[in-house]
Amino acid sequence: MKKVVLTLVLALVVFGAMAQQKLRISDVPQEVRMGLENTYSDYKFIAWYFETGQYVAEISIDNQVGRCFFTANGNWQFTIFNVAEKELPTLVANYFINNYPGYRIKKSEYVEDFSGDNYYRLIISMKGVGQTEYEMIFDPRGKLTKTNAPDPAYVKKDYIARLNPEDIERRQKKMAERDGTLNSYGLEVGDGSSKKKSEKVEIETPEALEVTKIPDEVTKAFAKKYPRIEVEEWKNDNGNYRAYFLNRQGVDVEALYSPEGMLMSTTTKVSPDRYPRMILKDLEERYPKAKIELIQKVDYDLKYRKSVTDKKLEQYFYVELSEKIKDRKERKYIKLTYDKSFKYQGLAGSTDAYEEDL
Repeated sequence: MKKVVLTLVLALVVFGAMAQQKLRISDVPQEVRMGLENTYSDYKFIAWYFETGQYVAEISIDNQVGRCFFTANGNWQFTIFNVAEKELPTLVANYFINNYPGYRIKKSEYVEDFSGDNYYRLIISMKGVGQTEYEMIFDPRGKLTKTNAPDPAYVKKDYIARLNPEDIERRQKKMAERDGTLNSYGLEVGDGSSKKKSEKVEIETPEALEVTKIPDEVTKAFAKKYPRIEVEEWKNDNGNYRAYFLNRQGVDVEALYSPEGMLMSTTTKVSPDRYPRMILKDLEERYPKAKIELIQKVDYDLKYRKSVTDKKLEQYFYVELSEKIKDRKERKYIKLTYDKSFKYQGLAGSTDAYEEDL
């Protein structure tokens, strides 16, 4: 997105400046076909095309259709995935809803670039026929990085001049459904009716929440490791950075990165139907009255393990239990660890990590 050439190529692709030509697989050079195999492994092939001087592979990943662009010698350039408006990251959708009343999203895409500079791309325009279209670029975290759209302040003033109370209420409800925030447009909502609190109605952008500043090296490393995955939350973890997200199977995962972008460990929530039997048997003996609240599997990245020379890091399981306290409403919580062979290692320490002495 920071490259003029890429922007021009995307413009040609999206607006159909050149007609596409469908190809048979035999018409595609072996280098190009190998380029696709080297770029993606888990995909469903749909068709090959030739357009804008490049070979284009149409594929499907997790039921999302993407178009991968390759040079004649098989070098991958970028891939464009169509994204439904309802599937856009909350920050992206909220920015548009808050700042562009009276506009609509005509196209929403996620673009993966060979440089790792991935981004979301929106094409917006005012509602109506024949309106000018504008481009908005957001980074994977949902931050606006580039746009040629009108200034939001001007858009809001113009919208107020053509005020439509029903549309404001609809947009307010849409915001509330997304993030549970209170109404910010000066309207009362409850029984389906809307009332003006004053003659002057102002549309204000909610104050940005304070978020952890994540180094670019970390976000790029995450995007490369987990393409098309949205981070639900980033946290600073003793100088490192922990990403909380759902994987493609809908399972809760935590990924811990160093400030330089090295993946240190991944923590995956274990579903109840996959709890290790040996751990369950041991828990029944040690804590027969306890309830299992959580079991997680912690894996250390191989590259990180090799970089640690003073101790041997091994995969382990983290278990959290709860027990009733006699004559009290609250429950006490117990945290344990088991090694990769499901053997009990003791109570979890403050770091919740299993280390095997050399």
